[in-house]
Amino acid sequence: MSRRTIIMTDVHGCIHEFEKLLKLVRLNPDEDSFVFLGDAIDRGPDEWAVVEKLIALKWEIGDERFTWLMGNHEKKLVDKHRKKKKMPFYVKHDILYYLPVFRSLPLYAESDECIFVHAGYSENPKKNRNTLLLEDRSVLRRKRHYSGKLYIAGHSPIVDPLYVDPYGNITKVESGMDLPEHGAIFMDTGCCNGGRLTALVIKDHTIQLYSVASEQKQVF
Repeated sequence: MSRRTIIMTDVHGCIHEFEKLLKLVRLNPDEDSFVFLGDAIDRGPDEWAVVEKLIALKWEIGDERFTWLMGNHEKKLVDKHRKKKKMPFYVKHDILYYLPVFRSLPLYAESDECIFVHAGYSENPKKNRNTLLLEDRSVLRRKRHYSGKLYIAGHSPIVDPLYVDPYGNITKVESGMDLPEHGAIFMDTGCCNGGRLTALVIKDHTIQLYSVASEQKQVF
């Protein structure tokens, strides 16, 4: 049986949508690989529950097939606490309990098929530092072309998942399409802003998309 790689991102405390999407994709912890591209916290109604769910998934799936990347919101929380700065109004104080978890999160990961990152990636290894990996939107905005190994990112809220080819052409990602070898896919469909929560599933080099509607009625 071919294993699936299930990718999700930018849950931002939207636990109900997260749990619905996990059921929709029928995650099999004994077979599937799971990749979370970051931003579990902030903005939504229950960031604590989202973090607890991710930790539970890590134990169910195991380190070899579970990946949780740092997002810019986890990084901001870690940095503000380190510098003893005031937390943003939407940060629930008890989430600081998980600071050791957030500090340990990697900035990117790589499989045979693609690279996983929260925001952006460069073919030049020297440029792959915090700001680019956690904040960059230049490829999606066509200010920079990327022709390296395919990377899959969240971070930038969009209506539908989009593919940007090495020449800067943008097309909508559709279920059934072949996984590209180069370029970038962006898949944050704005759950915390009233959009959707989306999962991108890779099996046999083919993409399948699953999504659930947001229960959030306003921008937090």
